[in-house]
Amino acid sequence: MTEAKKKRQPQKLPKIIDKEGVQSMLDQINRKCTTGCRNYAILLVMYRAGLRVGEVCSLTPRDVNLETGTIYVQQGKGKKDRYTYMDEIATEACREWAEIRPDSKHFFTTLKCTKMDPRYIRDLCYRLSRKAGVFIQDGAELKPVSPHKFRHTFATELINENELNIREIQTLLGHASINTTMVYTHVCNEGLAAKIRSRAM
Repeated sequence: MTEAKKKRQPQKLPKIIDKEGVQSMLDQINRKCTTGCRNYAILLVMYRAGLRVGEVCSLTPRDVNLETGTIYVQQGKGKKDRYTYMDEIATEACREWAEIRPDSKHFFTTLKCTKMDPRYIRDLCYRLSRKAGVFIQDGAELKPVSPHKFRHTFATELINENELNIREIQTLLGHASINTTMVYTHVCNEGLAAKIRSRAM
C-alpha cells in the first residue's frame, strides 16, 4: 500500500488544564493529613516537573534531591534514564512529604510502605477533578482529569511562557523524537492569539 492510500489517522492535540483548574484541584486536598501531604506533592511533581504517573510511582528517595530540586528518572518510557528538575513550589511540597513519609525504598509510598499504584493516582485525579468541577472537553463529552493531563499542561505552559526552547522541553519530558514535543506548540499559542486580537481594521 502506498503512502497516499494509507488511511489518514486522526490527530488529536493534547488536552490541558488552565492554571485556575489546577489550583482548584489542589485546593481539594487536605494537606494536614499524611496522605494529603503525599498526594499534594505527587500532583505537583506531575504538574511542575512533567513526570509520567509510572515514573512518579517508581521514584526512590535517592532519586529526589531536595537540595538541588533534581529528579533522576530511572528507566522511564523506552527504558531510558533522564534528569529533570522541580521548581521551588514542587520541591517544597516534596520536602514536607519527606519529613513525614514512612521508611520505604519508594519516595512516594503507601502508609504500609509499599509502592504506589498508578491506578490509585488516576482515581485520585478523577476524584479531585469531580470535586473541583474541573473537566476536560473531549469532543462532545466532559471527562475527569487524568494524571497525564498534568504532564501535558506542564509542557504547554513552558512553551507559552517562552521559558525554555523546544529542545530543552524535549529533554525534560524524555521524548525520543522532537516531533512528539512539537505537538505542544499547537495546543495554545498566546503570542499568535495576541497578534490576531490586536489586528487593526
